[in-house]
Amino acid sequence: MNERLRNINIPTIFVVLGATGDLMTKKIVPALFNLHLKKSLPRDFRLVGVSRRDWSDDDLKQHVETIIGVKVADSPRESVESFLKLVTYHKLEFGQHDDYRALKDELQKIDDERGMCSNKLFYLSVPPQFYGDILDHMQKSGLSEECATNEGWTRVVIEKPFGNDEKTAKALDAKLAHIFKENQIYRIDHYLAKETFQNILAFRFANGLFEHSWGKETIEKVYVRELENVGVEDRGPFYDPLGALRDVGQNHMLQMAALVAMGQPKDFSADEVRKSRAAILKKLQPLTEKEAKRRTFRAQYEGYHSIKGVRSDSETETYFRVRFNIDHPRWKGVDFVMEAGKRLINPDEKKEITEIEVVFRHPEPCLCPTNEHFRDKVVFRQDPKEGITIYFWSKKPGFKMELEERTFEFDLRPAVAGGQYTEEYQKLLLDAIVGDQTLFISSEEIDAMWRFIDPIERAWAKGVVPLRRYHPDSPAITVEAQVVDESDAV
Repeated sequence: MNERLRNINIPTIFVVLGATGDLMTKKIVPALFNLHLKKSLPRDFRLVGVSRRDWSDDDLKQHVETIIGVKVADSPRESVESFLKLVTYHKLEFGQHDDYRALKDELQKIDDERGMCSNKLFYLSVPPQFYGDILDHMQKSGLSEECATNEGWTRVVIEKPFGNDEKTAKALDAKLAHIFKENQIYRIDHYLAKETFQNILAFRFANGLFEHSWGKETIEKVYVRELENVGVEDRGPFYDPLGALRDVGQNHMLQMAALVAMGQPKDFSADEVRKSRAAILKKLQPLTEKEAKRRTFRAQYEGYHSIKGVRSDSETETYFRVRFNIDHPRWKGVDFVMEAGKRLINPDEKKEITEIEVVFRHPEPCLCPTNEHFRDKVVFRQDPKEGITIYFWSKKPGFKMELEERTFEFDLRPAVAGGQYTEEYQKLLLDAIVGDQTLFISSEEIDAMWRFIDPIERAWAKGVVPLRRYHPDSPAITVEAQVVDESDAV
């Protein structure tokens, strides 16, 4: 039997620890309900919400119904009611072992009703500081135990951040590896599930257009950008200990760079794709303190200190720019530049932007009417509109040999307001159920990313790169110009 079909047909219990938190509201419930509408969930599916609140089943059902009403508006009433029948609640204090034993007994009752050991997917939708205790109690209570052969599996889903540096990431992975096998561990980076970034692999490896010359011979520079309109808002307690580099640079943006730079996998199996991503991430060249001073920039928007949960003397960056190289023959000498920040605007469209821009070298000598060297580009854009654009130059109509920029554009689909993350999480949750780890991060990838990020963080902590200030809602291109001379820019 097809493995995906076999997994879908086995009764499945989806256990969310932290069921009253933001992740449940913004991502998990909307994604699961949309899968329910599409009839993509296992036929015998149960959602068990776990939290410290003194709630009943009805309280959680009401909470879930409210979420659906806001996030998946105008849903058929019969679909909402059928989904709510799948929902139950279990109260659990994260540090109380007896509560885990009670949860184990509750799940066993469901198995007894079904007459078999169900699939069990545990989603740790909690702050990272609780991971260690929860994992320990899961092991001691038997919640982490696998079913007998030919019955259900047990898996765990972990949200970022995966540690706070290489040391803590290794400690977390060691604990996970002690309790689970690697094929049971699903580390989420929802950017990998975005259609635009999945399309990079198709664009590169399914076409003969660029891949044979995709590297230092033809590519001059690669930009990875995430420029947000929004600020930290109500995420102060979470964001302030991290900063922009740890929040999005260490994970999302390095994964985006890996999709551009990775070699072609032997096939599109999860093992081979993850192996190819990990192989190129291991080739990231860490920056020395001297290089960090010259190749990195960090800044904080004015007014950040007034956010609840932010320290009054916080040196946390809300914007960064890092230029780096990859120690691989294919990419020798090619600069990769990743840039991310909050309270920024795109001056052309007044919208936030998430994209990868690949800039090609101009052939030498320059065979063009003027001495100006034009650069072709390929842009993979997630926001504000998903698609791929190829920028090239052609002759203007007329008697003179004059060039103008033209584009080939592929629009994946129009920009859609709202529903952020829902589609990615539908894909990720379904993949976790069917056992496809392609879009989940391996421990090798996490190690490699922290090995690159840690030296930058250490240099910043020493003050090697001063923290600058910028005006909220500035165009991204003016952030450095506001505070530094051109000679100091990255």
